[in-house]
Formats: sequence, C-alpha cells, structure tokens
Amino acid sequence: MYRVLIVEDEYHIRHILKEYLSVRDIEVIEAIQGYEALEVVNDEIDVVLLDIMMPGIDGYEVCKQIRLKYKMPIIFISALSEEQNQLMAYEIGADDYITKPFKPSIIYAKIIALMKRQYFLKEDILVFGKIKLDTINHLLIVDDEVKTLAYKEYELLYYLCQHNNYLLTREQILNHIWGYDYFGDGRAVDTYIKKLRKKLGKYSCYIQTVIKTGYMFKVVEKYGNTMDNF
Repeated sequence: MYRVLIVEDEYHIRHILKEYLSVRDIEVIEAIQGYEALEVVNDEIDVVLLDIMMPGIDGYEVCKQIRLKYKMPIIFISALSEEQNQLMAYEIGADDYITKPFKPSIIYAKIIALMKRQYFLKEDILVFGKIKLDTINHLLIVDDEVKTLAYKEYELLYYLCQHNNYLLTREQILNHIWGYDYFGDGRAVDTYIKKLRKKLGKYSCYIQTVIKTGYMFKVVEKYGNTMDNF
C-alpha cells in the first residue's frame, strides 16, 4: 500500500481525492496547510500532493523544506496555470505539476507511474569518468563528495547515463521522465539539466547541449563550466 500526503486547504478537493485513492489501496494522510504538512511528512510518505496557495506558508516554501530532508516525489496541484508558476515548481524540486480542475484518475495514474519508476532500482554503482551514480540510494558522487539527488534529478541523470554518447531529444526526455500525457514544454528539461550541471560542478561539461535538439551525456577530459549553456 502506498502512502500519499495531500496538502490542500479546500475540503472538497481533499475529500474527492481521499475517496478516490482510498478504494484503490492508497493510504491518504491529510494536511490543510503548510505548517501542518511539515509536521506530518516523514520517510514513510511515498508521494506528496501539494497545493500552492494556502494559509500560512505557501506550497513553494513547503516543497523547499521537504526537499531539504526527503526525496519522495512531489506533485503540485494548483489553480495557477501560468508558465512561471510551473517553472518555479520544477526549479525548487517538483516532479510534476497538474492544474485545477483535474480528474482524480489522472492524479492516480501519475502516482502509480512515479511509484513504478521509483522502486525499479539497480543494485549497482555506475561510474562515468570522474563521477559515480549510486542507483540504490539515488546519490551522485563527485570527486568523493556525496550529493543528494531529488527524484526527477536522479531519473534524468540515470536516463542520460544509460544512453551515454547518444543524442536524446527534449521530446524523448519529456516522454520518458514526465510521461506522454505531460502538457508542458521542453523548459522543464532545461531547468533540470541546469540543476544537474550545478551538482556536477567542474564535470558539468559531461552533459553536452546539441543546439535546438537536446542533450548528450559524454565523458570528456577537458572540464569546464557549461551550466548555463542551453
């Protein structure tokens, strides 16, 4: 049974989601505002469904605080449909963004898809040049310095490493990481590429930009800062 934390101040939305998910063998924990969410979130939560506009602290701040300690997927569910709101969510560590109104069936499908990918682990440490990727604990090791990866960061880097020396288009990356029903554009990919390059530091050049097409993971000997080159 999966455990989902719903952080939403509107009762009818919480009620509809709880009713729909509960009969599908998903345990639902509710929080009506950000501070309460930060009190109840723990390692046993599998997915967080997070509203933005709430009393007290908003969903963005809740997401930032959760990301300081936990790696579980976070899905924003918000009435804010503007592009800048969605980009902000991805920038701070969201794994998906769904605008209201939505169908509970879509939320359920997103949760199941995220869980299937999250628990498909390889008992191995991948080594590429000067970096290592711990596929069990979702950790990036750069020059013996361990860096924690958020769920989508890990998925993206793992996908790139699996296809090292091959060009991956933004569309391919979106379809594999965010799913075929994702309605955003390639900027979500660019945002997460920038986050990965920052964590790779001087090895950021391992992720190479192919202009107007996509990205290629390739181990190179000459290191340089290419974090903003996309």
